[in-house]
Amino acid sequence: MFNFLSSAARIRNKTERHLEQYSRPSVDFFILITLSAPIIAIGLILNNAAIIIGGMVVAPLITPFFGFSLNIMLFRIKGIFKSFISILFGSILAIAVSALTGYIAILLYNERFILTSEILTRAKPDFLYFIVALLSGLVGAYAYARPKLSERVIGIAISAAIVPPLSVIGLGIALLDKQLANSSLFLFIINFVGICLGSIFMFIILGFGKEIEKPE
Repeated sequence: MFNFLSSAARIRNKTERHLEQYSRPSVDFFILITLSAPIIAIGLILNNAAIIIGGMVVAPLITPFFGFSLNIMLFRIKGIFKSFISILFGSILAIAVSALTGYIAILLYNERFILTSEILTRAKPDFLYFIVALLSGLVGAYAYARPKLSERVIGIAISAAIVPPLSVIGLGIALLDKQLANSSLFLFIINFVGICLGSIFMFIILGFGKEIEKPE
């Protein structure tokens, strides 16, 4: 199916090293989240898609998702734990920073900011979002196994399904809007599951699992 299946071991090893390097929590990882989350939150409040996309470019939460998926497929407990820690603490940080941004916006406006269409869109979970996340996982995993493809482009597409819902959760906390926060959390979970399933499926298609099963 793919002309590089015969070299699956080499591709797998390179992909694993890359994901391992960028799936572990680091200072850069948390700094980028701290910077990207408020940009996205402000874009949501201003109903400005360009600002939201700008924040997505900075967001680094993409790679840990693929590291998590690959480690699940290979059943590497240590790798699963490291990737999950990055996702968990990165998500909590994004929510916290977005909530702080929401509080500051309330102080600046001297009243509650309105729920813009960009905010409400991230608070309406739908099965189609799961399909998009599944496809994003497929294309993202494929790109990570193909070094010539632009990870930046793939990253933007997947960040769209990850960070904005987290920012909406934070804004919901700032507004004390439980329904908004819960709906966005549900959307994030849908996206998380979809991306992980899609990437696991693509890694299997690329022969990663089959190569692992061969005796040394």
